[in-house]
Amino acid sequence: MKTILKLTPIFILLVLFSTNTNAQDEKKCPLHKHGWHMADSAAMADFSSSMENFNMQDFPFCKHKNKFNGHWAGFELAFSGYVNPDFNMTFNPAYPYMNMNTARSITVNFNPFELNLNLYKNKIGLTTGLGFQTSNYYFTDDYVMIQDSASLVAFQVQDAQGNPVSMHVNKMVVSYLNLPLFFEYQTNPLRRINSFHVTVGVIAGVRIGSYTKQQYNDKGESYVLVDAHGNQVATFDVDKYSVQNRGSYHLSPFKVDAAFRIGWSRLNLFGTYSLTQMFQKNQGPELYPFTVGITLLGW
Repeated sequence: MKTILKLTPIFILLVLFSTNTNAQDEKKCPLHKHGWHMADSAAMADFSSSMENFNMQDFPFCKHKNKFNGHWAGFELAFSGYVNPDFNMTFNPAYPYMNMNTARSITVNFNPFELNLNLYKNKIGLTTGLGFQTSNYYFTDDYVMIQDSASLVAFQVQDAQGNPVSMHVNKMVVSYLNLPLFFEYQTNPLRRINSFHVTVGVIAGVRIGSYTKQQYNDKGESYVLVDAHGNQVATFDVDKYSVQNRGSYHLSPFKVDAAFRIGWSRLNLFGTYSLTQMFQKNQGPELYPFTVGITLLGW
């Protein structure tokens, strides 16, 4: 009993010292109460050091914007087509060769450059830049367009027995260099990730290339071109499955599209409608191209 009484003061001192030490450790490491210390290993010490410098602003979607940033630059994918002056796809029987497979007709846009001008508190601004557009127009019928004529002409393709030739691919590809001018409104001037945007404007374009492509099921065959009256006008041989012919095909060298864009955060939907004819006046059918698509990757 005497021994216990003698050791009691020492025990009390040890408890007080331990309590004081634990309190200091808890101030240094808030996770001490869970039974482990950040300083128990070098890895945890490094983690603790990195967490001290952690900042949500380091994430691209969470960064504070310090300037107006529009929605033009990026990769885009769209369905493409054209309509007549009555805004429908019921085409004149005089040009059945323009009947189109809209489901296969795709436009791809690559817009590498973008310039922005803030007009009001980073919410309203102007956007311009530079982009490249390639539109594929797939045709449903077995016609071939001829480019060396005063106006656009197309003939039906038949085999030597007078039967229509079925083509695996029959399309026209048109490429443009585009220059946009957009007026855009954004709801959140600070962060792009939590912002609704709506954009209106125009896109001016200059045609930089065009060609037609037919892919036949057989090669080494002779085919006949037949006009609308059933008259044979020419014959030609195919020595490979795929045939490409580059030319202007009386397409307009310039275009101006009305453009509309809407979206939230990185999601951007867009549509365009051409204010100019697809073909030069009196050199082809009066058609007006359009696109409806989505931005796959924007920056």
